[in-house]
Amino acid sequence: TFLVTDRAAADRPMGALTGDFIFVGDVGRPDLLERAAGITGTMETSARALFASLQRFKTLPDYLQLWPGHGAGSACGKALGAVPQTTLGYERLFNWALTVEDAAEFVSAVLAGQPEPPAYFARMKRVNRDGPAPLGALPRPALLNADALEDALRRGDTVLDTRGVEDFAARHVPGTLNVPRNRSFSAWAAALAPEGGAILLVADDDASAAAAARDLALVGVDGARGYVSPATIAKWSERHGGLGSVPQTDVRALAATLDAGAAPLVLDVRGKAEWEAGHLPGAVHIPLGELPARAGELPRDRPIAVHCQGGTRSAIASSVLRAKGVADVTNVRGGYGEWERLGLPTVSDEAGVSAGTGAPGGTPADASATSAR
Repeated sequence: TFLVTDRAAADRPMGALTGDFIFVGDVGRPDLLERAAGITGTMETSARALFASLQRFKTLPDYLQLWPGHGAGSACGKALGAVPQTTLGYERLFNWALTVEDAAEFVSAVLAGQPEPPAYFARMKRVNRDGPAPLGALPRPALLNADALEDALRRGDTVLDTRGVEDFAARHVPGTLNVPRNRSFSAWAAALAPEGGAILLVADDDASAAAAARDLALVGVDGARGYVSPATIAKWSERHGGLGSVPQTDVRALAATLDAGAAPLVLDVRGKAEWEAGHLPGAVHIPLGELPARAGELPRDRPIAVHCQGGTRSAIASSVLRAKGVADVTNVRGGYGEWERLGLPTVSDEAGVSAGTGAPGGTPADASATSAR
């Protein structure tokens, strides 16, 4: 943390750049070195060091302004606030981590319920330690034609469609992945794209492709050198016939289908903490970041309805499954948030099932089974 002093007018600090230490409403994660980089035995030690640092920091004055390195949506904490800055006095009152006075209690609390580290965090930590490969100028992907798209698919390159969920669901080239270019684009694209592999983007124009390539480069994914436009998708269709699509449903329709007994397998792709807080009866749990490696656990002879909290991660997951050859996949709009809002039945962790263990009809094969890890 850097303390900032306006030496022209004061001899004491007026603010602090707190990086990944203190956020608005939360603090940094002491579990990442162990969970993302595999350095065992570091979580509790780091948690105790974090507690000690907080106790020292609390001796600074309440008026100290804090500028954290991340905000809402970051995987660097459990519940980061959305405002860009705060004060130590405010955090002393409302940040849970600054209200805990017992070290053991703090260690238990800070390690509980942390979301899964994004899959690219291990690579990011290596790059931060060793330094990145020379990049030069940021990549500006060249506009390519349908031949290049066919070549990329034949080679097994990652074809990353950055269009919105609805556009991809309506028509896309089979075998491509959909990661809409929103605020979570970098995290999910980096998590799903193989490390070091070539990437072909699907983007609306030069500016969109360049922005997507820049976002990827900033998280260490440098393989995006070309892109194709939606017009190329039409050209591909002229050569090869029909395009792919992803059927959409909503939670009311899903609930009616489950009640009727003609149940699809319900796949929940949210994080572990979200799942443990509550999930649909009989659902199977595979977090989105683990799905490319674990798609083979899912049956190929049964319809699959994919949901997340609101509908975006499930749309990405649906594209992953389709690219892996799972044909009968439906995305559930609204997700668990809408399901819960409507008062539809939910269960806790002990009633969940692992991938591949669900009994026909969507009921748990074993009520004592836990979610897939």
